[in-house]
Amino acid sequence: MAIKHYIENGKRFYEVYVNGFDSRGIRVQRRKCRIESLPKAKSVEFELKRELAKLKEEAIPYRWSEWHEECLKRMKVTFRPSTVMGYDKSLRKWLSPRWDNLELQKITPMIVHRFIFEELDSKLSANTRKTILKLVRRVFQMAVEAGVIGRNPCLGIQVKVPDVEQKVLTASEVEVFLQNARLTNHRFYPVWAMALGTGMRSGELFALLWTDIDF
Repeated sequence: MAIKHYIENGKRFYEVYVNGFDSRGIRVQRRKCRIESLPKAKSVEFELKRELAKLKEEAIPYRWSEWHEECLKRMKVTFRPSTVMGYDKSLRKWLSPRWDNLELQKITPMIVHRFIFEELDSKLSANTRKTILKLVRRVFQMAVEAGVIGRNPCLGIQVKVPDVEQKVLTASEVEVFLQNARLTNHRFYPVWAMALGTGMRSGELFALLWTDIDF
């Protein structure tokens, strides 16, 4: 930090130079020239010092990689370990190192849109893009809920997935199917009968316990 004088066109001027570090530890410099008097130069020096002090004390904005790690810590409180690992693996696969050093507050809807529709591999299916967008939207929503950012940049961005024709057995087809499975004593007959008779999904069937049965 220094105040120096110099002569320009026969007139004395003062130059003020101060330096310090911001909240991330990055060196910051401020310089102001053509100050006409020493008292004014000292006043400028005082204001520049105040400016640097504020920079050093201000809250450090999260980068994407930093918020990623913070999200994982928060998820561990409410989600299963496998779910947390899934988020971590997927986010690293698709977003690192592309977004690692981006400040969370500076990631705009345009950046998200460009990433989903232009920067990802063109061979990816619409379903995969939709899944990636869902993960990213969730991470930003956690930031909104924590007060880290004011708005989720994923809002309004959607991936359209083509409708898939659902093929469903008719009641008569189900009856014929189960009759033939029973007549041939097929080992999966009880499973198919249970699934078709209850309408339960495979995950629900696999999760069934004897305690779930009301005898």
